[in-house]
Amino acid sequence: MRGRVVIVEDEELVAQDIRYILEDAGYEVAAIFHSAEDLLESLEKLEPDSIIMDIMLEGELDGIDAARIIKKKMDIPVLYLTAYSSDEIVKRARETEPYAYILKPFHERDIRVNLEMALYKHEAKKNRVKLVREKAINEYLKRSIEEKEQLLRELHHRVKNNLQLIISLLSLQIRYIEDPGVEEFFRDYVNQLRSIAMIHERAYPSSGTYIIDFQEYVRSLSSHLISAHGRASDVRVTVSGDTAELNMDTAVPLALITAELISNSLKHALSGGGEIHIEIRRFNGRHRLVYRDSGPGLPEDVSFPEGGSFGFRMMDNLAGQLGGHIKVESSDDGLVFIFEFFEQFYADRIT
Repeated sequence: MRGRVVIVEDEELVAQDIRYILEDAGYEVAAIFHSAEDLLESLEKLEPDSIIMDIMLEGELDGIDAARIIKKKMDIPVLYLTAYSSDEIVKRARETEPYAYILKPFHERDIRVNLEMALYKHEAKKNRVKLVREKAINEYLKRSIEEKEQLLRELHHRVKNNLQLIISLLSLQIRYIEDPGVEEFFRDYVNQLRSIAMIHERAYPSSGTYIIDFQEYVRSLSSHLISAHGRASDVRVTVSGDTAELNMDTAVPLALITAELISNSLKHALSGGGEIHIEIRRFNGRHRLVYRDSGPGLPEDVSFPEGGSFGFRMMDNLAGQLGGHIKVESSDDGLVFIFEFFEQFYADRIT
């Protein structure tokens, strides 16, 4: 079926002639009306694709009056089929922007060609309107995304600045601490804050969030911690595995765990020097971090997590935040922490 057409014609014989012409051409005639009033009363129910309408009709309204009302309420192409061509009638008709103006007597070809062109032009018009609307929507979304990205960048910079402010305040305060134990306590916290600050320094925007290459980050983090502990000459760190591009929701807790592991090795396990190896792998939608040092392993009276320091309990809590757990293997050949976890997304955590 090529389309549904309504015929509005006060002459019944002419209306039936038009109906046969349309049906032979493959159109469906939805209804025939003899007055504009009857047409307007039933039009919304019929939902035709086009209307072929005489100008002089039964009733108080003529075809031009009806077309003006239809234009305001519905988007249906109207084709006039009339015997009138006076300047006044044509001027009134032109104001309704008809898709065709066919004069009687007509030929079958006049009906078929004009109707086909009217439907084509109407469809093209709808497509243009759709494209304009889509373009406007896309422009709006583009501006909205740019504004949000700008806000995200601003927040990112503010976080970095605030972290640096806190680090500087603590570093200044450490200079006035005389108790070595308290000083070490504060230096550990400064290092944890630096590990977070380094994430924000190295993160780059991607798809509306910030991403970090965790392998490269661990290399920088370990280099910083070794220098901070004055161990650059006797401790060697290697990082291997798969490329791990993690979002901030995942990278921050993982960075705190990794920083705690490196700090513990430097302070306790590798006092005489040694090696640290960190490996990260991705498999089956999960990540696995394997941390090894060449120290003597955990003392017999220390277990993970409850039997150790606050740092152990912190790591265990952060591991749970990442949907995983830490397994510890200790021997004379060193200490191994195996941590399997899932990448986290903020939207998932708040639902």
